[in-house]
Amino acid sequence: MADGDYQGAIDQYRAALDLLPDAPMTEPRRRAYIKQFSRASVLLATQRAEEGRYPEAIALVEEVLQPSVDPDNIDAKRLLERLNDPDYYSPALTPSHLERVRRVKLALKTAQGYIDLGDYDRADREFNKALNDDKYNTAARRGMEEAERNRLNYYDAAYDHTRSRMIRQIAEGWATPVPANLESGPIADIPTDSATMDIRRTEEKLKTIVLSSVEFSDTPLKDALDFLQQRSVELDVNEPDPAKKGVNIILDAGNSLVPGGGAAAPAAPAADGAFAFEGAGGGGGAAGGGGGVGDTLITLRLASVPLAEALRYTTSLAQLKYKVEPFAVKVVPLSQPVDEMFTNVYVVPPTFLSADAGGAGGGGGAAAADPFAEPAAAGGGGGAIGRRGAKEILESAGITFGAGTSAIYNAATSQLIVRNTQDQMELVEAYIDSLKNNVEKQIYITSRFVEISEEDGEELGFDWLLGPFNLGSSPRVFGSGGTVGNQTGAGNVVNYSFVNPATQLPVGFNNVTAGLRSGSQGIDSNSIDALIAEAAGSATGGSSLMAPAVFGIAGVFTDPQFQVMIRALSQKKGVDLLSAPSVMARSGQRAKIEVIREFIYPTEYDPPEIPNQFGSIGGLTTGGTVTGGGFPVTPATPTAFETRNTGVTLEVDPVLGADEFTIDLNLAPEVVEFDGFINYGSPILTSSVNALGLVQPVVVTENRIEMPIFNTRKVTTQVTIWDGQTVALGGLIREDIQDVEDKIPFLGDLPVAGRLFRSSVELHLKRNLTIFVQAQLMDPAGMPINGRITDEPLPEPVPRPPITTPATFAPGPVPYQK
Repeated sequence: MADGDYQGAIDQYRAALDLLPDAPMTEPRRRAYIKQFSRASVLLATQRAEEGRYPEAIALVEEVLQPSVDPDNIDAKRLLERLNDPDYYSPALTPSHLERVRRVKLALKTAQGYIDLGDYDRADREFNKALNDDKYNTAARRGMEEAERNRLNYYDAAYDHTRSRMIRQIAEGWATPVPANLESGPIADIPTDSATMDIRRTEEKLKTIVLSSVEFSDTPLKDALDFLQQRSVELDVNEPDPAKKGVNIILDAGNSLVPGGGAAAPAAPAADGAFAFEGAGGGGGAAGGGGGVGDTLITLRLASVPLAEALRYTTSLAQLKYKVEPFAVKVVPLSQPVDEMFTNVYVVPPTFLSADAGGAGGGGGAAAADPFAEPAAAGGGGGAIGRRGAKEILESAGITFGAGTSAIYNAATSQLIVRNTQDQMELVEAYIDSLKNNVEKQIYITSRFVEISEEDGEELGFDWLLGPFNLGSSPRVFGSGGTVGNQTGAGNVVNYSFVNPATQLPVGFNNVTAGLRSGSQGIDSNSIDALIAEAAGSATGGSSLMAPAVFGIAGVFTDPQFQVMIRALSQKKGVDLLSAPSVMARSGQRAKIEVIREFIYPTEYDPPEIPNQFGSIGGLTTGGTVTGGGFPVTPATPTAFETRNTGVTLEVDPVLGADEFTIDLNLAPEVVEFDGFINYGSPILTSSVNALGLVQPVVVTENRIEMPIFNTRKVTTQVTIWDGQTVALGGLIREDIQDVEDKIPFLGDLPVAGRLFRSSVELHLKRNLTIFVQAQLMDPAGMPINGRITDEPLPEPVPRPPITTPATFAPGPVPYQK
């Protein structure tokens, strides 16, 4: 019972009691066994009760309380009372419930372990198992909440990472391109069938296995072939599988097949030691002295020759030829017609049927004068070509299909099933290889508009106001600054620090330095920008603005009154613009990307409607004044509208060059922005009499006729660039400088003090716009095909060749050495 096996203890004590006779001599031992039996039964009954197996627990207790066992056992009686008490042992407790509790605990522990490991999906699955057994389990819901919080933390980090990466891409767009040393990388291949791969593997071995020396002197052909096969096994160091080393060479002399020896096809020597022939039908062929093809004597001496060339020379001396098959090289007579049919399955690009549609083959065709006109047939074809079948496409590529041949394309699996002779199958393979290399390459084009503009303004000047004063002691002679025409009125008091509260005029209102330009008086803004600003302001325009004053001194109770304002200003303003539209396109196919907003604006207006008479109104002029009161006027009304796309547009027609590294681009990137409106209308005015009896104009309606101004940055060009490189298509560098140096004569020339009567304004407007384009070859997975930067140093500049005379001059690129 020490290990908790109460049922085993009960069985052993029961067996012992059955074997022990009921006699006075054995009574003490029987009582001891009965006591242990009763104790084990009560413990097992308690265990069964805790498991909800009440009938079994009651049966065990009742067995103990039998008169022949231990009817006075206190523990058994107490347990039986508890089993019959529903308050102590719940009747709802069942074994199935306890099993569910066990599964729930296990699921919760497992789920918590998955949370600790960061596997929140599996944790959710375990929590769901717990909820399936206990749908109101709070711990499972809390655990799922914890998993969701952890997910939220991850997605917050993912959001931060994605945002940082996109911000980094924006900053990266400002980097100027640095030429890099280029290195061609591998091009992803579309999988092909196993038979084709076996043939290519054998051909590769024929090319790469190089024999240091081959020397035949009146050697029978079969022995020469045996020698070549044995040497191919010895020199095939690139093949890891010993069973596949070397090349199997078989001599097909008429209807007899003679293996050339080697590990893959060992030959059985004849009794006289000659190389044996094995007939195709299982019988022996002519051998040795029978004068067969295999006994043709070969005399040949070669050094450092590939196996393919050694085999070609050997077979040609015997007036034979060889052809490569998936598992062997077969030597056949020159006169044997190659009419045996083979069936191969090729995996081709999904665009196989449209690979040459519209003359797209051969490099994509010549570039049109207007690459973005209505698309016509590209390439060499003159008109639209309907879709053709697989056989017609292969025939157009120069592959011959005779009797019994076929070509079927399965669009669902992108498989091409061809049945033809061996020589034509080789042409099919070459054609499919060319398609793979052409179709897989896509071109990712990025055009960048980088525009930097900066406005730097510097100004320092003094503004003097001087009121009337007596000249000397004479009460009849006065002096004053300025003239009546340049007096500073009440509408301009905002430019001065000291103002008379009674007259609302600045102290010393006669302006001495009114001729010194300041602010917008000295700087002329762009005419179009000025019109836009005027339209955005008021119809009548605003007065010129002076530079703000930073300090002022005034003599209020002096004779004369005076006021001097120091106007100083230093401004720097920069506007940086980066637009980088990009698009992926196939060679020879036009692509276009638009990130635009439609801007609808009026183009035609109906003229304003002005009544000839209204009440006591007798007349009206546009831009002038007439006397009278208010009257109804209908201003100019737009009647026709147009739509202009504002934003970024990139239209490109890329063509991959024959070297698969040079890319020809016909492109037209464009960025259009809306700057504002220019008002071409004029206000309709009338006149009225104010309280002083003066006639003053009154605006009845502004009568605005607004037309938009768009800022366009566009280039249409044709360029040739290398894969992965960035070139500048063009740009604009401009700087406008305005420099104003005004002074009061004589006073402005005084040393030191003359600076108080001078005004200097300087404005520099700088603008640099550069348009870049980058093109990069991509595979269907969106990865670059060719490498970027290598650790090799840049090559030394290649000197240009001397210029030849015009009669022999042939234009072309300067050779580039790598």
